Amino acid sequence: MGRRTADWTWTKVDTIHRGGDATDAVACDGQIHSYRYRSYAPSDSSYERCVGLAWCSMCREYSGAMVFVPRGETLPDPFADLPGPERGRLTRSEVRLLDHLDRLVRRGTWPTRQP
Repeated sequence: MGRRTADWTWTKVDTIHRGGDATDAVACDGQIHSYRYRSYAPSDSSYERCVGLAWCSMCREYSGAMVFVPRGETLPDPFADLPGPERGRLTRSEVRLLDHLDRLVRRGTWPTRQP
C-alpha cells in the first residue's frame, strides 16, 4: 500500500473549520458531513452511547465524540453489504472509517445528513 501525502491525511480537531490566527487560518468552504454508529450490543446498558463522527472532505479535518442516540432510533448502516472481516477492519480505525465514509460521500452514495 502506498504512503499518503501530508495534504491527504486526516487531522483530528475539537472544532471543524475553527481556523486559527491570521497566519495559519485556512479558508475552507467545504461541507461538514456526519455519521453515528452504535458500538454496543442491544442488550448492553450502554447501547444508547454511540460514536459520532463529523468531517470535512476539503480540509480533511474531523471530530469524534460519544453521542446519545435513543434505543428506538435506527441508524443507517453503510457497511451492511461488506464482508465481516472488511467491516471489522474499518470499525477498528477512525481513519479507515473516515476514508470509507468520505469515499461514499464523494461518490454521491451517502446522504450528507442522517435522518
